[in-house]
Amino acid sequence: MEKRVDPFTRTPGIAGAAYIDTCIADEIINSFTSEESSKYVYKITGIRGSGKSVEYGNVIRALKADKKWLVYSLSAAGDAVKTLISKLSMENFIDSKSRVTEVSSSVSASGNVYVASGKGEVSVGKKVSDNEHFYSDEAMLTKMVAEANKKKYNVLVGVDDISKTSEMIRLLSMIGSMILEGMHIYLLVTGLAENIEEFSSEKNLTFFKRADELEIKGLNKYDITAMYQKLLKIDAVEAKKIEEETKGYAYAYQVLGSLYFGKQKNETLNDIIPEFERIMFRDSYDLVWKSLSNGEKEVVRCICKTKDGKAEDIKKLMTNAASYSVYRSRLINKHLVSDEIRGYMKLRLPHFDKFVEIWGED
Repeated sequence: MEKRVDPFTRTPGIAGAAYIDTCIADEIINSFTSEESSKYVYKITGIRGSGKSVEYGNVIRALKADKKWLVYSLSAAGDAVKTLISKLSMENFIDSKSRVTEVSSSVSASGNVYVASGKGEVSVGKKVSDNEHFYSDEAMLTKMVAEANKKKYNVLVGVDDISKTSEMIRLLSMIGSMILEGMHIYLLVTGLAENIEEFSSEKNLTFFKRADELEIKGLNKYDITAMYQKLLKIDAVEAKKIEEETKGYAYAYQVLGSLYFGKQKNETLNDIIPEFERIMFRDSYDLVWKSLSNGEKEVVRCICKTKDGKAEDIKKLMTNAASYSVYRSRLINKHLVSDEIRGYMKLRLPHFDKFVEIWGED
């Protein structure tokens, strides 16, 4: 009997067989590859576990497969500029070496022919070295991208889970300058909304602030139900019950699907919910909660206490009702709550109220 393989995954950036297309990757790919588009930068935002890295990975892999593109995915940590220069220097059409001639004779030597040693009356030695002080990093990077463009390559730089550092500000500033020069260099980043917003205070990064921001919202409930039916081989009624527990949250969709796939035959959906909550609390919600300010935490606690999230009731429970609108905006910007129904605030994460009930005072 063939053993079934779990189609769900919890590995960041990997969707696997359970992938539900949000069309975000397609929008970016179509824009970058269209001759009519003038968009060079995209920012993918969303709450932790919403699937940002999955869409990012789809774009990176698709354009890497296109012979017209040079794609460099950089770490958000470290010196991104030097890493990009190093990666570009590995391309065979880039000549990043300067030639230095050393002559150990009274006879002069010239030219660019490499000679390890000469026999006879003249001993000539030449070695290759880089003049590290002649070019700045920006001049070197600009030269390399220009060379790539001459060879008809478009250059895509990607950064997953970006955060504000001096090195990242430097990289973005250089990319912005090259875009203004008319070079074919593109930028794709993912990150939490608050982390991307931090770059807004930098005066020379206006291009980044104004770039298109695509938010990954909840997965479509009909798509989730259909996928559960297909992958778990269950009927629509049972699939809908599982879907309702996820609230469209991508990470919850994968976790709960995996747990249901591996459950015993005599177990029900209710039997696996405790394990589902344990995983969500540990791997996702703990980080989300720690990222909130004290004021934001208070508003979330009040939302949970009101049960239906009515704004008037939330304000009554707050120590300072006048600050409600400020924290409301911040929580919406962080994609933690929604205000789709006027006068109400709803938590977007499944079972997050349970987390707050147990761990909300820590």
